[in-house]
Amino acid sequence: MDENIDIQSLVQKYEQMCTSGKKIYFDPEEFALLAEHYNTLGDDDKSVSLIEEGLVMHPTNPELMLLKAKVLVFGEKYEEAMEYMKNMADDNDVEVILLKIESFLHLNEMENAKKLVDETLDDLANDESNKEEFYFFICELGYLYNDVDQFDNAILFLAESLTFEYTNPEVLVDLAYAYEMKGDFEKAIEYNNKLLDLDPYSFDGWVNIGKLYSMCDQFNKALDAFDFALTIRENDLNVLKMKGLTLYLSGNPQEAIRLFENCLKEALRDETLYNSLLEAYEAMEQYDEMLKLLQKKEALFGSAGITIKRAFVYLAKENLPVAKYYFRQVPENERETLDYYMLEGELAFYENDFLRSEIAYLKAAILSEDNEEILDRLANISVAQEKFEQAAEYLQQLLELAPDYPTAKARLAFIRFEIGTKEPFDEIMEHFSDEELYVLLNMIEGKEQTEETEQPEILNRERTLFRLNEARENRVLFRNIKY
Repeated sequence: MDENIDIQSLVQKYEQMCTSGKKIYFDPEEFALLAEHYNTLGDDDKSVSLIEEGLVMHPTNPELMLLKAKVLVFGEKYEEAMEYMKNMADDNDVEVILLKIESFLHLNEMENAKKLVDETLDDLANDESNKEEFYFFICELGYLYNDVDQFDNAILFLAESLTFEYTNPEVLVDLAYAYEMKGDFEKAIEYNNKLLDLDPYSFDGWVNIGKLYSMCDQFNKALDAFDFALTIRENDLNVLKMKGLTLYLSGNPQEAIRLFENCLKEALRDETLYNSLLEAYEAMEQYDEMLKLLQKKEALFGSAGITIKRAFVYLAKENLPVAKYYFRQVPENERETLDYYMLEGELAFYENDFLRSEIAYLKAAILSEDNEEILDRLANISVAQEKFEQAAEYLQQLLELAPDYPTAKARLAFIRFEIGTKEPFDEIMEHFSDEELYVLLNMIEGKEQTEETEQPEILNRERTLFRLNEARENRVLFRNIKY
């Protein structure tokens, strides 16, 4: 484009034409400049109108045709865009090629996309005189693959682009995003840190790295990152909410409550704050505060889900009659939901109706597969019915999903001990540390951990395992005599 064109004069000329109703001639470049100007201002309708006007006057102009193709692709009209681009003479232009690749990807025509990518890479790689175009192409490919959730391909091209320009902030942002979506949070943190090295006062950078640290359970680092973000943008509600959630996850629900309550004063109609505060109150067993908050939430957002939540609160308060009352009041349209089935299962368990409890939790499991809480409850229900093999299966599933799930490993050990079969018992013992084995032995033998009891370093692992198996065999002998 001609850099000597005065865009302000051109805009003034165009708007005078619109006001007077008189047609004025604009050349293709002027139409393109005007379209891009209004697009930058966010006036997409005027931008598209200018492209269409320009094409009426200059129907085969490559620049205007490219803008028209971009409008179609950005409007997600991929089939129409592909058809339109068949009429474009300059189909070797990198921008046209990228629009075709984007359309192929969104139309799920992966083979066509790959073929065009490979052909273009070969052409550009052999052109030593135009490294900048090659760099532009692989950068854009990385962004496109991120858009369609093909994160491995995105990482491949974006990482390669850094060999040309290792300080491109957009590339670093997209690499961090791709690794985050793949679940590789450590790599995502690495690239986010590189971004912060370039711009230490990046608000988004500190927010993103705070979220990543929180997902890695590095809560202190997450809190520091959120505090940095808040020094840049004081009292940002979203950051305050994330800080509150991190405090809650790090085992500081009291401080999380204080923060959420302050946020709620500034954002009374933010429903997510009510939900976060309810969780924090529950962790602190502040059930009366939960009931007050539920009343406020109901007044603002309606009664959906409130009755079930009230029933859970009264169940936690061990007020079974009131919990059952609210259970009966649950609206008909909420009686086939996950929360309803879990409430039904919990009430039945309290009443020692283990079969009904099991059925309710199995219904819940259908709605929420691999739900750790449901597997935990089903294991407990199975133990209550002395279905030890079944309980062991549920706990095994739970440990596969969440190896550090509280008490699951110890409970599985006790169940294997109760069943008495040697091989499964030995298998679960392999997952215990020396100290955990020692504590388990004392519990099975009915001893309390005191300074007088043998220390783990004195009673070695082999000796501890021998005594545990001896206890297991005695338990089997006792059961055989009993029955």
